[in-house]
Amino acid sequence: MDTTPPMPQSIALPSRYFWRRLAAFAVDIVIFQAAILIAVHYISTAFPAGYHFPGWAPMECTEGVPDQLAKRIDAGWPLKTNEFRTNKICEVRQFGFGKQRYLQIIVLIEPWDYVTSAQELTVPLDADDNPVIKTIPAYPGLISGTANTMLIVLAFASFSANGRRTFGKAVFFLRVQSHDGENPDFGTAFKREILKFSPCLFFSAGVFAMSLLPVYPAQDFDTLLAAFSKGFAPSYDGTPGFYVVWTMAAVTGWLLPLIRRGKTFYDRICACKVVSA
Repeated sequence: MDTTPPMPQSIALPSRYFWRRLAAFAVDIVIFQAAILIAVHYISTAFPAGYHFPGWAPMECTEGVPDQLAKRIDAGWPLKTNEFRTNKICEVRQFGFGKQRYLQIIVLIEPWDYVTSAQELTVPLDADDNPVIKTIPAYPGLISGTANTMLIVLAFASFSANGRRTFGKAVFFLRVQSHDGENPDFGTAFKREILKFSPCLFFSAGVFAMSLLPVYPAQDFDTLLAAFSKGFAPSYDGTPGFYVVWTMAAVTGWLLPLIRRGKTFYDRICACKVVSA
């Protein structure tokens, strides 16, 4: 009787089409995202002049502010001899949200070595050009992020259901099937893609939640000017950490089940598998 203990096996990336699946996914994402961007661009041309989809609108700035506001800024935030300030009125026009106006103050420090960081203060303006210090919920970002993800989900589901294949899977000879060998219907394919892209939906929700947090320590504009005059700068230390944590969680959630069990969590839940075709 052989009593030799089995040799421990190291965990490695699965051989079940891992790299082909990854390459096909990258190809499909590029194609679908490019199609969405082109569609958004051409549909935006039908909007009133200057308006864009929520979350896709650029901020257009014009240098100069009303005299009364400029005097208020000069009094509350006096400059040192080596500082230079630019005051701008910026506008963002978004379909469904109207026009939002902002005051943007940028202070640069001489010499211009591109290393010394500038101070920047951006706050909303009311109809009378009075600064309003408040949190700005990122509804446009939430809408655009969710809509973009759902369009990609619909595209993947439409091209994966009822025997069809995405362009990437066709190039790399892959196909999605149910465990019984049948082709998944649209409902199953849609559920599978929703689960696959759920980290993107959680990311949009997380960014929106962060926008509800106060950025500045004071709710009074003059007090805020005095703080910036003393060297205050908003801290965004938590933002890079949020991106890193989200990325690691998303990659781990997708790769770990594939490494340990040879199948992604969404394929396991939807009773699907990726086969060579």
